[in-house]
Amino acid sequence: MIISFLSQKGGVGKSSLARTVAVEFTRAGWNTLLADIDSSQITSNRWAEQRREIANIKPKVQTQIFTTTHQALSEAKRYDLMVIDGAPHATRGTLEAAENSDLIVIPTGSSLDDLEPSILLANELAKTLNSEKMVFALYKTTSTAQERESRETIKGYGFAVLDGAIYMKTGYITAFDLGFCATETKYKNLNEQAEKLINSIVKQVGA
Repeated sequence: MIISFLSQKGGVGKSSLARTVAVEFTRAGWNTLLADIDSSQITSNRWAEQRREIANIKPKVQTQIFTTTHQALSEAKRYDLMVIDGAPHATRGTLEAAENSDLIVIPTGSSLDDLEPSILLANELAKTLNSEKMVFALYKTTSTAQERESRETIKGYGFAVLDGAIYMKTGYITAFDLGFCATETKYKNLNEQAEKLINSIVKQVGA
């Protein structure tokens, strides 16, 4: 199985959500690989090293850096699940990842600066792909009203939105800096909110 986290721009939670999905599927016993396609920044790989080597947090997440999406896809059959953390902008590899994925997650913030390019990416992908395997994930929301408005905007374009949202909270930032993921913060309410979103992804792929 392949789940790709793709975006048109950085800072919308793509890597954060990819890492969290990789952690939770690994915890559930899946042989999971987090494929870091952003070879210029390798943020997911550096996060995984922090988790494994410095903080010694369990479960340890397998990661690998790939310079191209094609290279990553060639390794996918070796794992129960490959989680692709795509480049922080649309590339030729973005379509290749999307075409080969069982689920495409497009994270987005709630501001128009985030929503507009995210919806643009989804519309471009929908020209050649079944839009039913594309879902949006809300990240960096600041209120329930903003979350509701963002959902209505995305649904108005004909795309599905995952249940749950990651709010703009320092607790999430601190957790990732230390090698944890969005479901492993020090705060029960933040973990529960992230778990709701991750469980929605699990339902999407029928796992």
